[in-house]
Amino acid sequence: MDESEQISFEGRDGTEAENFIRDVKSRAFKLGKQKDNEWMAAFASICFSGNALRWFESLDDETQSDWKLLRAAILAKYPAGSVPFANYSLGEYA
Repeated sequence: MDESEQISFEGRDGTEAENFIRDVKSRAFKLGKQKDNEWMAAFASICFSGNALRWFESLDDETQSDWKLLRAAILAKYPAGSVPFANYSLGEYA
């Protein structure tokens, strides 16, 4: 991963959530920050967009600033096997 490569998370589904967590951990490892939960949470906070950003902003300050709490919240909100957000429509799930 190039240092200039942007990591982003839109909150589509569980697979995107897992990939996002892995990407944040990878970036932290490359920068020697893998044990700095506050840095990792701060870094992750600038990667959210769309519905994921709105969800992130609704979290309490403690969760927003602690990577261990934040990644648990991400995985709870976007569990494995969750349906991609873009596929929800009244026709498909009514």
